[in-house]
Amino acid sequence: MRTPILETERLLLRPLTSADAGAAFHNWSGDREATKYMRWELHQTVEDARAWLAREEKNVMSDTAYNWGFVLKTAGELIGSGGLFYTRKHDMMELGYILARSQWKQGLATEAARSIVEFANHTLRLSQLFCCHAVENTASGNVMRKVGFVYQNDGMYSSFDGKRMFRCKEYVLRFADAEPPC
Repeated sequence: MRTPILETERLLLRPLTSADAGAAFHNWSGDREATKYMRWELHQTVEDARAWLAREEKNVMSDTAYNWGFVLKTAGELIGSGGLFYTRKHDMMELGYILARSQWKQGLATEAARSIVEFANHTLRLSQLFCCHAVENTASGNVMRKVGFVYQNDGMYSSFDGKRMFRCKEYVLRFADAEPPC
């Protein structure tokens, strides 16, 4: 299924394109602090961001990956990204997200995550989702719990290049058991 456009009170979630490279690089993908706990490597240049976004454009029709850019409606500014991707290790879709540091602590990650979770439940009709956060990244854990994820156990995840390992907290959201998020 084509990645659809989703809308929340303050955000427009839309498929990313190569044209977003400059905004993505300057707002989050080239920010060492924002990307600290991400599986992918910090983008060193706008061209790194463009190469990533070219891959994302190819996945727009995928049934195993849905990735959105988060656009602030009031400013029209691209401030983050996130989505769902299938993980073999857990045999389910995993939720992930990242925001520009200038947008932290405003409830925007929760707003975006809630919209993605609703898409997974009502459109994809998934029975469950996986999510995890680095132990030190407690703010991400707060987002997960606010949208209905339930802590399962401690675990580990590594960066895609295998050079960094993170102790993490693992969560699952089972839609049949979930209480509606507040």
